[in-house]
Parts: sequence; structure tokens; C-alpha cells
Amino acid sequence: MRYCILGACLLLVNCSQQIRQFYPDSFYSEDRIYQNSTLKFSLNFRDNWSLVTNPNNMDRAVKRLARGFQKQGIELLFVGSTVDALQGVQGVAANLNLPVLEYAQMYRDMNKETVSNDSGLVNILVEGTPMIRWNYNKFGYRFVEYFFTIDTYNMRIAFWATPPIFDRFSSVYVSIISSLEVMDQY
Repeated sequence: MRYCILGACLLLVNCSQQIRQFYPDSFYSEDRIYQNSTLKFSLNFRDNWSLVTNPNNMDRAVKRLARGFQKQGIELLFVGSTVDALQGVQGVAANLNLPVLEYAQMYRDMNKETVSNDSGLVNILVEGTPMIRWNYNKFGYRFVEYFFTIDTYNMRIAFWATPPIFDRFSSVYVSIISSLEVMDQY
């Protein structure tokens, strides 16, 4: 009887719904390169960063976030942190075909109730790619988010840390986003 119950439990665990990736990607830990061949872009991270790109390998809370995003037509591309877990990063994609400013404003409006020290949306140019940068505080952390488009895809890359750490490492976030390489679409 015990073996039947154990077998049934294993069957239920193995049958749990997998999260389907619409834009499969990879993080090459030996080189610290994130690459998304489907969306045609890559980012270079520093040696002390680690990313998870498959939502099925993420912890339970992040899996719930990924499922919630997918219900809205958004894909959680990756989550990551420094090895000391004092800094975080997240990348998302949505095939909305919106102008970058409109997408950034929509996201900002959705979060206005929980945000403080809002710097506003700032137009920037990073390695030839027009972006919107947004700095703010939320839940005791400082965030910087970069919004940009690739073809019809609206992209958002967010970095966060506690304010003292964020201030010391903000140049690293700029370095990572400046490594953005958009591959030829054709």
C-alpha cells in the first residue's frame, strides 16, 4: 500500500504543469553571456552574476510570477542575482508592438501605488538602441529599469539592490545594459 501511495505522489509531482517558453534562451555561465536567439539579443554579465532562464527551474514564487506573466501575454525571460544575492536582475518580453515610451508609461502607471522616489521616465540611447530608463524605490530597494523594443517585442530589464549597494554598483548595471547586442533581424 505504501508503494502505491508513493507511486501516486511521484506521478502527481511529475505531471505538474510545465511552463512553456515562447522565447527560449540561454545563459552561458562560463562566459556570463545571456543570449536569446529567438528575440535576437544578448547581454554580457559580470563574473559574479548567475541567471536562470528556464522558468521550470526557478523557485516556486518565481514560477508563480512567470505563470501570472504568461496569463498577461508576458514572458519572464530570466531572473538572476549576484552570488552573494545582494543584487537582482529580471528580464521580460511582451509582444505588444507598443512605442517604448508608451510601454514604459503603462508599466509605471501600474506600479505607481507602491513606488517612491520616482525619477520619471528618461529617454536614453544605449549603443545605438533607444531606451527609456526609470529609477525608483520600492519595498526598501532601489530599482533601475530599462525599456526598449526589438522588432514588435517590448523588453524590460530591471536591476535592484538596497540603496547603499545600488549606489556603489549602479555603474555595473549601466555596463551590463550597455553590452546589449541586437542581432541582425534578417
